[in-house]
Amino acid sequence: MLRRYPLRRLRVSVGAGQFSLVVPDERAWVRSGTWASDVVRGKEPPYWVRIWPASLAAARAIHLAGSLQGLRALDLGCGLGLPGQAAARAGAAVTFADQEADATAFACWNAAAFDAAETPRGVALDWARQTLDGVFDVILLSDVSYRALHHEPLRRHLDACLAPGGLVLHADPHRELATRFLEDLGPGYARATWSRPTIVQDRKADVRVTLLKKTGDSAPLAGPLAAWWTRFEAASRRRSC
Repeated sequence: MLRRYPLRRLRVSVGAGQFSLVVPDERAWVRSGTWASDVVRGKEPPYWVRIWPASLAAARAIHLAGSLQGLRALDLGCGLGLPGQAAARAGAAVTFADQEADATAFACWNAAAFDAAETPRGVALDWARQTLDGVFDVILLSDVSYRALHHEPLRRHLDACLAPGGLVLHADPHRELATRFLEDLGPGYARATWSRPTIVQDRKADVRVTLLKKTGDSAPLAGPLAAWWTRFEAASRRRSC
């Protein structure tokens, strides 16, 4: 499946390490125009074929967790799945879900290089209309709340898929509708957040990264998530000073 695309290797820095990813050669593929007829019929443009700044900022935030060993992570609307790959490197059992089957194929291919304890799973899912089966300790939302019609499906997934004692990581480049999504979650979620400039390929954005936990959840944070929340809160305070 991957060989249907012109390919390139992309290296991005996360923490002290580097991710070496096989990704579509976006410019060559977009120039080919083979996707245009699908967009005319109502599909979204092929945003999934590139790594966006929010994805890289999310991956770097996951690096703060240190270890997600033994936990289940869902990268919802994953695109090329860089945050999920960071979670796999941290030891999580990762599920990639996207409406584009090719996106999940690339995400799983790259995540498999980390020799994870469990093989990453890819699910082709129209998550705006369907709800994924399963419960996850970590849900990763990287620049997926940019349309109002996505907000209800995202909240539905948080209600149905977030395990007791779980956390949500949301990243976006300060989009107005993403701000509304976070505000509409209301007091039902505690949050820690920061913003930082992030550059990937030729795109630069000031990315807001927010870690969320349900305030009505009486379960303690699952395993290493308590330490991640503490580190994230501390990092948020330093960046807000």
